[in-house]
Amino acid sequence: MDIDLIKLKLEKILGKERLEHSINTSKVARKLAIKYDYDADKAEIAGLLHDCAKDLDCKTLEKMILEYKIELDEIIQKIPKLLHPLVGAVMAKKEFNIQDPVILKAIKAHSTGAAQMSLLDKIIYLSDKIEPLRNMNGVEEVRKMAEIDLDRAVLMVLNKGLLYLISKSLLIHPISIEARNNILSRVVFI
Repeated sequence: MDIDLIKLKLEKILGKERLEHSINTSKVARKLAIKYDYDADKAEIAGLLHDCAKDLDCKTLEKMILEYKIELDEIIQKIPKLLHPLVGAVMAKKEFNIQDPVILKAIKAHSTGAAQMSLLDKIIYLSDKIEPLRNMNGVEEVRKMAEIDLDRAVLMVLNKGLLYLISKSLLIHPISIEARNNILSRVVFI
Protein backbone atom coordinates (compact mmCIF):
# COMPACT_ATOMS: atom_id res chain seq x y z
CA MET A 1 0.00 0.00 0.00
CA ASP A 2 1.12 3.52 -0.81
CA ILE A 3 2.45 5.60 2.12
CA ASP A 4 0.07 8.49 1.36
CA LEU A 5 -2.91 6.11 1.30
CA ILE A 6 -1.85 4.67 4.65
CA LYS A 7 -1.69 8.18 6.11
CA LEU A 8 -5.14 9.06 4.75
CA LYS A 9 -6.62 5.90 6.22
CA LEU A 10 -4.88 6.47 9.55
CA GLU A 11 -6.32 10.00 9.72
CA LYS A 12 -9.77 8.40 9.95
CA ILE A 13 -8.95 6.00 12.79
CA LEU A 14 -6.35 7.80 14.92
CA GLY A 15 -6.56 10.92 17.00
CA LYS A 16 -4.41 13.89 16.02
CA GLU A 17 -1.68 13.22 18.61
CA ARG A 18 -1.47 9.50 17.83
CA LEU A 19 -1.27 10.26 14.11
CA GLU A 20 1.54 12.76 14.71
CA HIS A 21 3.34 10.16 16.87
CA SER A 22 2.94 7.53 14.14
CA ILE A 23 4.25 9.86 11.44
CA ASN A 24 7.20 10.84 13.65
CA THR A 25 7.91 7.18 14.38
CA SER A 26 7.87 6.41 10.66
CA LYS A 27 10.35 9.22 9.96
CA VAL A 28 12.74 8.02 12.66
CA ALA A 29 12.32 4.44 11.40
CA ARG A 30 13.18 5.50 7.84
CA LYS A 31 16.28 7.35 9.09
CA LEU A 32 17.44 4.38 11.19
CA ALA A 33 16.76 1.95 8.35
CA ILE A 34 18.98 3.97 6.04
CA LYS A 35 21.67 4.20 8.74
CA TYR A 36 21.62 0.44 9.37
CA ASP A 37 21.23 -0.57 5.71
CA TYR A 38 17.64 -1.81 5.86
CA ASP A 39 14.69 -1.28 3.49
CA ALA A 40 13.58 2.28 4.34
CA ASP A 41 10.11 1.86 2.79
CA LYS A 42 9.35 -1.21 4.93
CA ALA A 43 10.55 0.63 8.02
CA GLU A 44 8.42 3.67 7.20
CA ILE A 45 5.31 1.53 6.67
CA ALA A 46 5.86 -0.38 9.91
CA GLY A 47 6.46 2.89 11.77
CA LEU A 48 3.26 4.39 10.41
CA LEU A 49 1.16 1.35 11.29
CA HIS A 50 2.70 0.34 14.62
CA ASP A 51 -0.05 2.07 16.64
CA CYS A 52 -2.95 1.65 14.18
CA ALA A 53 -5.03 -0.07 16.89
CA LYS A 54 -3.90 2.09 19.82
CA ASP A 55 -6.89 4.45 19.83
CA LEU A 56 -9.46 1.63 19.82
CA ASP A 57 -11.42 1.24 23.03
CA CYS A 58 -11.17 -1.95 25.09
CA LYS A 59 -14.51 -3.31 23.87
CA THR A 60 -13.47 -2.95 20.22
CA LEU A 61 -10.07 -4.52 20.92
CA GLU A 62 -11.72 -7.46 22.68
CA LYS A 63 -14.19 -7.89 19.82
CA MET A 64 -11.37 -7.90 17.28
CA ILE A 65 -9.38 -10.39 19.34
CA LEU A 66 -12.32 -12.78 19.16
CA GLU A 67 -13.08 -12.01 15.52
CA TYR A 68 -9.48 -12.53 14.38
CA LYS A 69 -8.90 -15.45 16.77
CA ILE A 70 -5.85 -13.80 18.32
CA GLU A 71 -4.35 -15.99 21.02
CA LEU A 72 -3.57 -14.24 24.28
CA ASP A 73 -1.27 -15.55 26.96
CA GLU A 74 -2.06 -15.19 30.65
CA ILE A 75 0.06 -12.06 31.12
CA ILE A 76 -1.33 -10.16 28.13
CA GLN A 77 -4.84 -10.84 29.42
CA LYS A 78 -3.83 -8.91 32.55
CA ILE A 79 -2.14 -6.02 30.70
CA PRO A 80 -4.69 -4.37 28.37
CA LYS A 81 -2.02 -1.97 27.01
CA LEU A 82 -0.42 -4.96 25.28
CA LEU A 83 -3.52 -5.76 23.21
CA HIS A 84 -3.05 -3.01 20.62
CA PRO A 85 0.14 -4.42 19.01
CA LEU A 86 -1.52 -7.80 18.49
CA VAL A 87 -4.68 -6.30 17.03
CA GLY A 88 -2.58 -3.75 15.12
CA ALA A 89 -0.65 -6.48 13.31
CA VAL A 90 -3.91 -8.09 12.20
CA MET A 91 -5.38 -4.71 11.20
CA ALA A 92 -2.27 -3.96 9.15
CA LYS A 93 -2.78 -7.23 7.32
CA LYS A 94 -6.57 -7.15 6.89
CA GLU A 95 -7.32 -3.44 6.57
CA PHE A 96 -4.09 -2.06 5.08
CA ASN A 97 -3.24 -5.14 3.01
CA ILE A 98 0.26 -5.50 4.47
CA GLN A 99 1.30 -9.07 3.73
CA ASP A 100 4.98 -8.88 4.65
CA PRO A 101 5.45 -11.06 7.77
CA VAL A 102 8.53 -9.05 8.80
CA ILE A 103 6.50 -5.82 8.96
CA LEU A 104 3.66 -7.55 10.79
CA LYS A 105 6.07 -9.02 13.35
CA ALA A 106 7.64 -5.60 13.96
CA ILE A 107 4.20 -4.12 14.63
CA LYS A 108 3.37 -6.98 16.97
CA ALA A 109 6.68 -6.63 18.86
CA HIS A 110 6.84 -2.85 19.23
CA SER A 111 5.65 -2.73 22.85
CA THR A 112 7.28 -5.75 24.45
CA GLY A 113 10.17 -6.45 22.12
CA ALA A 114 10.67 -10.03 21.01
CA ALA A 115 12.85 -12.91 22.15
CA GLN A 116 14.67 -12.84 18.81
CA MET A 117 14.39 -9.33 17.43
CA SER A 118 14.95 -8.81 13.72
CA LEU A 119 16.59 -5.63 12.48
CA LEU A 120 13.16 -4.19 11.65
CA ASP A 121 11.83 -5.18 15.10
CA LYS A 122 14.66 -3.20 16.70
CA ILE A 123 14.18 -0.22 14.40
CA ILE A 124 10.43 0.03 15.12
CA TYR A 125 10.76 -0.70 18.84
CA LEU A 126 13.38 2.03 19.16
CA SER A 127 11.74 4.55 16.81
CA ASP A 128 8.53 4.36 18.84
CA LYS A 129 10.44 5.27 22.00
CA ILE A 130 12.74 8.02 20.67
CA GLU A 131 10.60 9.92 18.16
CA PRO A 132 10.66 13.70 18.78
CA LEU A 133 7.47 13.81 20.89
CA ARG A 134 8.94 11.38 23.43
CA ASN A 135 10.48 12.88 26.54
CA MET A 136 11.28 9.99 28.86
CA ASN A 137 14.17 10.47 31.23
CA GLY A 138 17.40 9.86 29.30
CA VAL A 139 15.82 9.92 25.82
CA GLU A 140 18.58 12.18 24.47
CA GLU A 141 21.24 9.63 25.47
CA VAL A 142 19.25 6.91 23.72
CA ARG A 143 18.86 9.07 20.59
CA LYS A 144 22.64 9.59 20.50
CA MET A 145 23.31 5.89 21.03
CA ALA A 146 20.88 5.04 18.21
CA GLU A 147 23.26 6.83 15.86
CA ILE A 148 26.19 4.70 17.06
CA ASP A 149 24.91 1.26 18.06
CA LEU A 150 21.35 0.06 17.49
CA ASP A 151 21.58 -2.90 19.88
CA ARG A 152 22.89 -0.76 22.73
CA ALA A 153 20.15 1.81 22.15
CA VAL A 154 17.50 -0.94 22.22
CA LEU A 155 19.07 -2.34 25.41
CA MET A 156 18.95 1.12 27.00
CA VAL A 157 15.22 1.43 26.23
CA LEU A 158 14.47 -2.11 27.42
CA ASN A 159 16.32 -1.40 30.67
CA LYS A 160 14.50 1.88 31.20
CA GLY A 161 11.15 0.25 30.48
CA LEU A 162 11.75 -2.64 32.85
CA LEU A 163 12.96 -0.34 35.63
CA TYR A 164 9.87 1.83 35.17
CA LEU A 165 7.54 -1.19 35.40
CA ILE A 166 9.35 -2.44 38.50
CA SER A 167 9.19 1.01 40.13
CA LYS A 168 5.40 1.02 39.60
CA SER A 169 4.99 -2.63 40.72
CA LEU A 170 3.46 -3.49 37.34
CA LEU A 171 3.48 -6.82 35.56
CA ILE A 172 6.30 -7.44 33.11
CA HIS A 173 5.73 -9.64 30.10
CA PRO A 174 8.39 -12.38 29.94
CA ILE A 175 9.02 -11.55 26.28
CA SER A 176 10.48 -8.21 27.36
CA ILE A 177 12.91 -9.98 29.67
CA GLU A 178 13.82 -12.44 26.91
CA ALA A 179 14.34 -9.53 24.50
CA ARG A 180 16.63 -7.81 27.01
CA ASN A 181 18.61 -10.96 27.72
CA ASN A 182 19.03 -11.69 24.02
CA ILE A 183 20.19 -8.16 23.21
CA LEU A 184 22.43 -8.08 26.29
CA SER A 185 24.15 -11.27 25.17
CA ARG A 186 24.98 -9.59 21.82
CA VAL A 187 26.21 -6.24 23.11
CA VAL A 188 29.92 -6.02 23.67
CA PHE A 189 30.82 -3.54 26.38
CA ILE A 190 34.14 -1.80 25.96
